[in-house]
Amino acid sequence: MEIIDAYAHCGLSKYEPIEKVRDAMASAGVARAVLVQHLGEFDNTYIGSIVESDTKHFAGVLLVDHRQKDVVGRLERWHSSGHFQGIRLTTQAITESPDLLSTAANLGMIIVLYAPEGIRPIVGQLEKEFRLAPFTRLVITHLGNPSFEKGDLAESARDVFRLAKSGNVFLQISGMKQFCPYPHETLFPLIADSLTHFGPKRLLWGSNFPVVGTKEDYLADLHLLLDGKLPIPPEAIPKVAGENAQRLWFNREV
Repeated sequence: MEIIDAYAHCGLSKYEPIEKVRDAMASAGVARAVLVQHLGEFDNTYIGSIVESDTKHFAGVLLVDHRQKDVVGRLERWHSSGHFQGIRLTTQAITESPDLLSTAANLGMIIVLYAPEGIRPIVGQLEKEFRLAPFTRLVITHLGNPSFEKGDLAESARDVFRLAKSGNVFLQISGMKQFCPYPHETLFPLIADSLTHFGPKRLLWGSNFPVVGTKEDYLADLHLLLDGKLPIPPEAIPKVAGENAQRLWFNREV
């Protein structure tokens, strides 16, 4: 089983350089990774150079400042380098700059959605996008950023399932530490329901390194999946751990 980390960060001004990411990957037996630009950084040169030098093991996701007037042009210039398969968009960027979403989709880029307040504010807009451009590929990170009420999952956490009817939408099991401490059992019902709605071929595992913590934290989160401690059946584990990411990010298939 080839393990692929479908969501990791690296950088020189924030988080860790690629050498630290490679070290964490090696310690966990992870073969490849998708490098996602961190918030606040719009110079994607560093990630682009990593992907350019090692396309076998890394895929790149860029970030642009949606508040800039020439943001569409900036996106097109970064995309023309050939080093980025995806773009990271926030709910704010999609709401305030809808042309950015449609341009990225028309360029064939994978949309990596970060929704810090959940996806409810934009779920209708995304449903419209998939009606108009059903080929658009979307990865919803961090289980859609679920919210909690009195320690329990809020009903809004299940808004993400409204997008499951589109076969080009993937849900990522990542960032669990942001919502509850290890072993993240509060999220297990949501993960089980996600498997039901999205199926085993549209769930991805991502480490969220280095936000997840140390190499030991990286390994511990991964082994929740590999050791069958998450509510994912054994036959689905290879798909979630790597096969789906291989197909999406490295084989360029859905």
